[in-house]
Amino acid sequence: MTGTVQCVSCVLFTLREAPKYAQLGLGRCAAMTDRPGTFVSPQYPRECRDHKPAPAAKTAARIEWLRDVRSEGA
Repeated sequence: MTGTVQCVSCVLFTLREAPKYAQLGLGRCAAMTDRPGTFVSPQYPRECRDHKPAPAAKTAARIEWLRDVRSEGA
């Protein structure tokens, strides 16, 4: 993969693996097998050779869920 991507739009990204971190707005990438316990920001722009686009509906649902989580603390 070339160019800048966001994890929130990737099939390898999940918010479900660690609910405590998801509540903080962080998720897990399945491609990070060499870094157990590492969580990433879903919307931080990055270059990733493993990025695989998720269906648009899944990406939209994640973004909406993250928006709701962030607004609870406001």
